[in-house]
Amino acid sequence: MLRSFSVKRRARARGFGLVEILIVLVVVAVAGAVLYKYFASTARTVEQMQEQRPIATAKVAADQASLAAIKSALQTYHAQHEQWPPDKAAVLALLPGPPRFQCASSDFEYDPATGDVRLVSDPTRC
Repeated sequence: MLRSFSVKRRARARGFGLVEILIVLVVVAVAGAVLYKYFASTARTVEQMQEQRPIATAKVAADQASLAAIKSALQTYHAQHEQWPPDKAAVLALLPGPPRFQCASSDFEYDPATGDVRLVSDPTRC
C-alpha cells in the first residue's frame, strides 16, 4: 500500500499539465506580438526620419544659398548707389529671376533702413 501511494504521488508531481503549458504559450505569444509591433513601428519611424532629415537639411542649405545671393545683390546695389533699395519689390528687381526657395514656406524679409535680409521659414513644412 505504501508503494502504490508513492507511485501515484510521483506521477502527479512529475511535470506540468497541458493547461499550464498552453497558458504559458499564449502569454509568450501575446508578449511577442506586442514587442514585435513596438519594435517594427520604431524601426519604421527611424527609417522615415533618416530618409527625410538629409533632404530637409539640403533644402534649408539651398534656401540659405539663395539668401546669400540676395545679400550679394543688395551689397552690389548699395556700393553703386550708396543707399539701400526702397522696398522688397526693388530687391526682387535686382535679381535675374525670382528666388527659388526649396522649402515651400520659405521667403525672405527685407528691412530697407538697414539693408538687412533674413530667411523666414516654417521648419515643420520643410
